[in-house]
Amino acid sequence: MKGVALRGGALVIAVWLTAGIVSAAETQISDHDRLWVNFTREAAVVGDQHFWVELRGMILQDDQAINTQGTLSTGGKTTFQGPKLALNGYPINRSSCSVDDKTSSNRCIESIDGGRFDLVGAYGLGANSEIGIDLPFVMQQQIDYVDGGHMENTNVGDLVLYGKFKRQLAEHWAGALGLELSAPTAPSDNFLGSGELGLNPFLSTRYQSGRLGLGAHVGFLLNTGSKPDVFNWSLESIVRGNSLFALRCELNGRLFQDSGTFNDIAVWPGIDLNLTDNFVIRPQALAHITQDAIDWGLGLGLVFTM
Repeated sequence: MKGVALRGGALVIAVWLTAGIVSAAETQISDHDRLWVNFTREAAVVGDQHFWVELRGMILQDDQAINTQGTLSTGGKTTFQGPKLALNGYPINRSSCSVDDKTSSNRCIESIDGGRFDLVGAYGLGANSEIGIDLPFVMQQQIDYVDGGHMENTNVGDLVLYGKFKRQLAEHWAGALGLELSAPTAPSDNFLGSGELGLNPFLSTRYQSGRLGLGAHVGFLLNTGSKPDVFNWSLESIVRGNSLFALRCELNGRLFQDSGTFNDIAVWPGIDLNLTDNFVIRPQALAHITQDAIDWGLGLGLVFTM
């Protein structure tokens, strides 16, 4: 029975791959091929009265303390260098953090582990416009302190609403103009949210021809309170192998000033597995390039589109 099951599974895989090879010559990239991080910003839309619903889950870890100098003694004062940004994207471990005092509210953080789930939705208002939502309805975070203690938090994240308009600039080249609104639905005192209303106007562009798509965006997040304004940018590519899968890669950056310069750059590789025309499985990974960025992450998205 086990051998029959294995042969049956191998046959299914062979048929799936053969169908992909046969259809490869007719495969072209389209607006149906979407990004992960820059889904809300890219110059692609779902189409008139079409929708995209995606449930994402991702684990994230930032433990760069092991890659830094640890504790330093300078003039009798002990300081610590660990992760620079929390999972909400804003600074932690400032120079004044306390290494030894467990009663301090500014204790030095050694590592951060997080698990985040997002419900992403988009709807096409006409052929060239799209509105949508990113609802991080569960967010779990464990913070380990240098002194041996730890803290765990579970709550919602900051809700993001967006809208964008796409314009075809040439046969294979499009541009988009849009706005993201970040609502302070998450508490900021445990590093889950910003605690402020943010507006991120952006411009994006995308070239797609045959199996290849190339894109980019620039934006500027304007926070209404004490949080710093953030310049954000990305470069991305999508290569469709055949009708069954596509390879994605995004290079994302954030740059801002907050008692120093923070340059958060990471690479996000991923795969789209098109099981049907309306159902896609999207494995996703994250790796930091600069020390300010989160160390690594692994995730999975399940998409239903119509």
